[in-house]
Amino acid sequence: MGKILNSLVISATSATQAALEDIMQNNIEGYTPRFTTVGFENLVTPQPEPDLVFINNVPPQPIETLEYITGLFAGHTQVLLDDDHDEDNRRAFMKAGVDEVMSIAELQSPVGRHLLEKLLALKDLADAEALIEQSEERFRGIIEHAHDMIILLDADGTVLYTSPAFGRQMGYDAWEVLGQTIFDFVHDSDRYIMRQNFNRLLAEPNAAGMSLEFQMKNKAGVWRNLEAIGSNLLSNVTVQAVVFNFRDVTEQKQAEGELEKYRRHLEELIEKRTREAEAANQRADTVLAASPDTLIAIDSKGCISFMSQHYFLRYPKSAPRLHGLHILDAFDLMADEVHLSKDDQRYIQMREWWKNPQGTREFRLASGMWVRLQARRMASTGEIVVSTTDISEYKRQQALLAAQSAELASALEKEKDVVEQQRTFISMVSHEFRTPLTIIDGNAQIILSRGATLPREMLERRAVTIRSAVERLIRLIETLLSAHMIESGKLTVEIEDCNLAQVIEEACTDQQDISPSHQIKLSMRDLPPVMRLDGKVIRQMMANLLSNAVKYSPQSPLVEVMAFAEADSVVIEVTDYGVGIPEDEQPRIFGKYFRASTSGGIPGSGLGLSLVKQFVELHNGSISLRSKVGVGTALTVTLPLAGVVEAQGLRQDAETAPQGEQGIQ
Repeated sequence: MGKILNSLVISATSATQAALEDIMQNNIEGYTPRFTTVGFENLVTPQPEPDLVFINNVPPQPIETLEYITGLFAGHTQVLLDDDHDEDNRRAFMKAGVDEVMSIAELQSPVGRHLLEKLLALKDLADAEALIEQSEERFRGIIEHAHDMIILLDADGTVLYTSPAFGRQMGYDAWEVLGQTIFDFVHDSDRYIMRQNFNRLLAEPNAAGMSLEFQMKNKAGVWRNLEAIGSNLLSNVTVQAVVFNFRDVTEQKQAEGELEKYRRHLEELIEKRTREAEAANQRADTVLAASPDTLIAIDSKGCISFMSQHYFLRYPKSAPRLHGLHILDAFDLMADEVHLSKDDQRYIQMREWWKNPQGTREFRLASGMWVRLQARRMASTGEIVVSTTDISEYKRQQALLAAQSAELASALEKEKDVVEQQRTFISMVSHEFRTPLTIIDGNAQIILSRGATLPREMLERRAVTIRSAVERLIRLIETLLSAHMIESGKLTVEIEDCNLAQVIEEACTDQQDISPSHQIKLSMRDLPPVMRLDGKVIRQMMANLLSNAVKYSPQSPLVEVMAFAEADSVVIEVTDYGVGIPEDEQPRIFGKYFRASTSGGIPGSGLGLSLVKQFVELHNGSISLRSKVGVGTALTVTLPLAGVVEAQGLRQDAETAPQGEQGIQ
């Protein structure tokens, strides 16, 4: 009597079981089939549990019903009986959880016999795997805690297998990758070199350790930078593939979670193994040897129960003696081999960690190499698996990233300053150009409205005023450009013989024309006839001071201007009796863009006094302020007399502005 093959038939009719009994009797040998039929409305799990589950989908059942059934019998081999040959429906059924989709007629054909043989082979494989489960458990824990993504390729680069880590990190389902070449996913700029290196690997049987760097596209369409180590194991009867171990270096921090995500790797690998335990163990050993991580297992007594071949490479003297030793004794042997002194802090810290390995720790070795130790406890055996990963390159990239981030932050800050300066320039143009444009507009309106009745002398005076304002507008443009060049350090003042008194008077006259509702009272005494100054800059300075005085004293029409020589300096003081500036804000009043809290409702950009300060400092002078809220503000400019030139030797008919006290009308 053959083995008992328990089959569960889920069908609305009993005819399905009869057809299946006939098929099974005529197509399988060595098994005695037993059938149990249940309807869709009273699904239960029979005893003993079925080896095969047949689901009759004629008439078609809702996809939700199929998903419920496949979930109920998860872990059992399930065949959907369906006459619909639509490929989209087939994919939907497979996605719902069934293993095969065939019709009764197909089961009666040679293809059906092949399917039954395949299903029975899977059952035999499951029985065989149960015999090696204890041996597989240790390797499953080790593989599941590895960091790398693994891909197996044939000789033309076609993907034969992808590890679960590859699917998780790159986003692809296995069916989306299997059957395609790895070069389909490599960036155009890397594909040629990738092919060359792959061919070199094929040319050297059993070659291992070839390092590659390239970009690969994930399912979301994002290019990821990968490092890979390739091994040519085509001649290995167990593997028969080119093995690539990948590491995603785009986001190194994700590497810490790779071991935990890797626990499904062994289950996927079983489908690729042969039926015999020895072949399955050889496959696991081969994959471990291809991984760059060093792995060690510690039993419940603290003794070494397993270690990967990497230990024999790193510690050739100690490794043959380590198996079965207590982990602390093994650590001392390895420390002696690399000449790590027991009073070295690295020895003390690492040995302390090995006393109770848990979590993750990073250490820097005497050679300068950085390693990451990561411990995981296997629930099934109680063993602790510790992986040792070389993270030297990650540390270097981390330091480089920090430096680049700092550099980027600095660049962004500079860019913000540039943007702010551009915005300020626009505000400054509006602020500073209003005065001459107002003069031009006012006189032009008078000429347009009363030109026919104005005397010729009045028209000429208005025309002269307009031209003067145009000239001043040109000077303002030059001044603003100069101010911008001052910011960049590319401008120096153009020092020339200058009649300071005349410059001050003209500035007061211009402001009086603009502000007829204010009285500008000018007083000058003891000013030198000629000074070495930049007259354009000084005139702009005076325009800013006067404009501010008028603007911030809307209810107090008097503005006083004093200019006089004192000791080795010339002092210019502009006083208004306006809103004033709070005492705690005065230290910031000369800062760019700053405006006092008392200036609310009064237009302005906060640039005037900032420019004045720059103009004064370009002449080696200084500026100070006295102010009180509700009383007024006095700004005092002090210029050195070092630039004074004696009148003797200059043109005798040089005009000098009248000095003394006068009102500008």
